[in-house]
Amino acid sequence: MTTAEKNILIDGLNVHYWEDGAGQTRSLLLIHGGVGDAQLHWAPVLPILAESFHVLAPDLPGFGSSQPLPVNRTDVLLHWIKSFIDAHQLEQVVLVGNAFGAMIVRLFAAANPKYAPAVILINGGGVPELPAFFKIVDRIPVLSTIIFAQFGKMMTNPAALQRLIHIKTVLTDDFYITAKNASRPFSRMLQMLVSSGIPSERTPLVPTLILWGVEDTFTPPGDREAIKASIPGAVLTEITDCGHMPQLETSDVFSWQITTFLEKLSRPATAAKAGPKLLRKLSG
Repeated sequence: MTTAEKNILIDGLNVHYWEDGAGQTRSLLLIHGGVGDAQLHWAPVLPILAESFHVLAPDLPGFGSSQPLPVNRTDVLLHWIKSFIDAHQLEQVVLVGNAFGAMIVRLFAAANPKYAPAVILINGGGVPELPAFFKIVDRIPVLSTIIFAQFGKMMTNPAALQRLIHIKTVLTDDFYITAKNASRPFSRMLQMLVSSGIPSERTPLVPTLILWGVEDTFTPPGDREAIKASIPGAVLTEITDCGHMPQLETSDVFSWQITTFLEKLSRPATAAKAGPKLLRKLSG
């Protein structure tokens, strides 16, 4: 199987994405975070995951080669994801999101439960309580744009990336360049959350795995437990010796965790009970 680079029109907008494992029966939709684009986030794990799943990894609107949304609102972004799934004629996809993308995945699954049989959140997925200051600033468009642009630059500058990534070999020149190029669309996404608000439906009522690279020194350590507590039945699995992007820092472990979690979900409920009975029968 070969990872293919593709484009598709969604509501008249070009969406650039990567696809692998097209012959598989189960599908994953990978949503990247604010640092970089789909290729930066997912390239190493696409062929690994494609051994078991049909995998789709789009550039979010405004990132990479995808066109930005005409209206910068959270509900429009969630509709964009739904339209992307519909365009591929998929009834259900397991949604996987990293960092900022994890929050988007969480909101989408909460609002569209029939599309998401399971959710996987990676070093993110919390729903922030936005300070009143941001709402005040948002009423002054020019000032708001400047402030969020600076915040986007701060999140993607080399110092921040050093804190995010534990395995420093990940931080190549191409990584730094792609992250820097994402600062503007990332700032637009952050501004979107303030301007249009966060939907009231925030809790996915489906099996949820939280994967967390514990050497992430940028994200507060308490976040992972808080996210787990906010989603009924969520499973938290910590991955040692990696930071904010375990899919890049320890690709094999990351892929194994996802595959194992989803294999357990797809296993018939009676299988565990049937095993001992069958063994007794054979031994008798």
